[in-house]
Amino acid sequence: MDIEDVRREVAIMSTLPEHPNIVKLKATYEDYENVHLVMELCEGGELFDRIVARGHYSERAAAHVARTVAEVVRMCHANGVMHRDLKPENFLFANKKENSALKAIDFGLSVFFKPGMLRIYICFFFFFWGGGLDLESWWGSG
Repeated sequence: MDIEDVRREVAIMSTLPEHPNIVKLKATYEDYENVHLVMELCEGGELFDRIVARGHYSERAAAHVARTVAEVVRMCHANGVMHRDLKPENFLFANKKENSALKAIDFGLSVFFKPGMLRIYICFFFFFWGGGLDLESWWGSG
């Protein structure tokens, strides 16, 4: 990763206001070879891993996650930031509790933008299945 990319990530995370669904950047340290980012501790693991462990999400639970992701996007866009890498691996749970806060991480591909600036990116495909959906009957077996 280029040092300028890391500096941009730090600038973006420093610009964003504190939000319960965005990981907090606590400090940064730069030495001769690396830039070290100290982030808020999130012990609950990735959204992706929780989806896999559960096997499925209820419609209500999926709606809650989707609402959280949409709120993160709204807040970022309201502050002139485009994340550009939204995926279940880039959301961490604050702790292992079922109702833990979900937090966006990894602003490494993010950019600043100005209102009216048109950018089209296909970077994210959000896919949740309700508990009652039978994939075999949807696509067929085999």
